[in-house]
Amino acid sequence: MPTQTQITCPNCGSEVNVNEILYQKLEKDMQKKFSNEVDEHRKKYKDAMSQLKAKETQVKEQEDHFNERLQKRLQERLKTEREQLASSIKTKIEDEQKDRISLMERELEEKSVQVIELNHSKAQVQQLKREKEELGEKIRFEAQKELNTLLESERQKIHKNVQNQNELKLKEKEKQLEDLKQKLEEARRKAEQGSQQTQGEVQELAIEEWLSAHFPFDSIDEIKKGIKGADCIQTVHTREMPNCGTIYYESKRTKEFQKSWIEKFKVDIREKGTDLGVLVTEILPKDMERMGMVDGI
Repeated sequence: MPTQTQITCPNCGSEVNVNEILYQKLEKDMQKKFSNEVDEHRKKYKDAMSQLKAKETQVKEQEDHFNERLQKRLQERLKTEREQLASSIKTKIEDEQKDRISLMERELEEKSVQVIELNHSKAQVQQLKREKEELGEKIRFEAQKELNTLLESERQKIHKNVQNQNELKLKEKEKQLEDLKQKLEEARRKAEQGSQQTQGEVQELAIEEWLSAHFPFDSIDEIKKGIKGADCIQTVHTREMPNCGTIYYESKRTKEFQKSWIEKFKVDIREKGTDLGVLVTEILPKDMERMGMVDGI
């Protein structure tokens, strides 16, 4: 029995191809499933990037805290140096006041010495400022270097982890997509095979109906499925003489005419013992514009 791939709509009477509807539904369901899985992996990737951003924020907070501690240490050291310098100057002034009366004659010399010491102190202060700035730059540079190393290490770990997960998921999806393509191709081939078989059977029935309508006195005998041979045999009858002769019919519904059909059809005609052979094709030979005789067929 032929496989029924078309049904008639009871409402509008239209022909509906069941295989085509099933194929379209299968394709839509697979596409929807694949799209949902892709969206899920995109969400996971977005969450991973959010975690990376949060990690960068945490590292930035640690850097700010370190800079605050460094600035506080520098201020405390500068304050200590200033206090020590003030104490030293105060001690020297007190000593000078004690000896001021006795050292009046050397006042100019002592004042000169004080000026020299003051200049020297100023030079020391400037040197301390430079040392503080250099130390601050060095500490900031080392801290930034250490921070960059830590940040890059964390970023590489997160990136590698996300990349490995994505590669595994991508390979899994590629395998699923390939399996889906194979299933769709198999479904398409089966649908095409069923459609071609149905079309051939429809053409055979159309030939038999046309012959029965135009030659009502003749016998039109169908070649049953599974029996070797063509499609049907027409036995010609007249009012005066029954069984005047037999005509063997075979139908072909393809996109290209093949000459090998002729020889095979001749063999079938001899085996069946019919008088004539008629080959009904959708495509004529290249050198023919209308129906005619080709090698006795």
